[in-house]
Amino acid sequence: MLVVLLVISFFIVQPFLKIIFLGALFAYVSYPLYRKFNRKINSTVSALLICFLILLIIVVPAVFFVKGLIQESYSIFIIFKQKLAIGLISNCKSNICEVLRTYSQNPEINFQVQETAKVVINWIVTKSSDLLVSVPKILLNLFVLFFTLFYFLKEGKELIANINRYLKLQQNNYVRLIKRLKEIIHGLVYGYLIVALIQGITGYLGFLIFGISSPLFWGLFMAFLALIPFVGAGIIWVPASIIMILEGVYNNSTWLIVKGVLLFIYGLVFISSVDNIFKPKLMGNKAKIHSVVVLIGILGGLFTFGLLGVILGPLLLSFTVEFIDIYLLKK
Repeated sequence: MLVVLLVISFFIVQPFLKIIFLGALFAYVSYPLYRKFNRKINSTVSALLICFLILLIIVVPAVFFVKGLIQESYSIFIIFKQKLAIGLISNCKSNICEVLRTYSQNPEINFQVQETAKVVINWIVTKSSDLLVSVPKILLNLFVLFFTLFYFLKEGKELIANINRYLKLQQNNYVRLIKRLKEIIHGLVYGYLIVALIQGITGYLGFLIFGISSPLFWGLFMAFLALIPFVGAGIIWVPASIIMILEGVYNNSTWLIVKGVLLFIYGLVFISSVDNIFKPKLMGNKAKIHSVVVLIGILGGLFTFGLLGVILGPLLLSFTVEFIDIYLLKK
């Protein structure tokens, strides 16, 4: 009977599982601020203030971000078609340019490039538009997130203690598990997520300064790629600077060449330094999260949870590895 009830309960909760996990994550990250508030005001008011603050941080930027992303996605496709129609290398007289011009004027290649770009841009626009269309679902998820976050802030300690009663871990293993889970969350949130956001913002500002179209779109793309181990934001800003330099050479524009070189230096000094300098400091030496776990967690999380899987995938996979290590292997 208990098994049947558990299965039924799972299917009831299943539509909101990722929101519940997200609420737990936000509760952990905001808990230090909650404790500061709780010293001066009661726990209920403190938890409500944190909930409203986090919803404000999520909703307000998201509205402007989605609107800007849709507009920029359309503009990228239009500019891309114009570039193909006019030709990036129309003024170039070198042998290399002649070869490139021949390929760019090939109808089949031209068609394939345009179709690929159209599919990618249409997917982005569709997903962004879905966010605006699915307002009732979004509001419901925000409602669940609000009360889940409120509950975890107020009753989180008791919940963790109750979970341990069911796990029946020895005290030393329980302490080790809680400590390790805190290190994993800290490492993933600050070492990966925050660093990726900073790289995306830095990339956005760089593209904005050097006049590259649709900086918001490319900033988002860089932030996403910065999350993925062995890839990084350089896969965007390095080709962008090289293309700008080549376009300057093709069109005999010294200013474009200078801008391309400056963009490359900017990316090397500012965007890359975020990953190389700030990531070790924010992540610390205790997290020790294997890059393969993060990579599989992000990619698998995207397929399982959608966009939220970027956060939840590596987090849950790291938790599972740690549970196996402590609960089964008894190390």
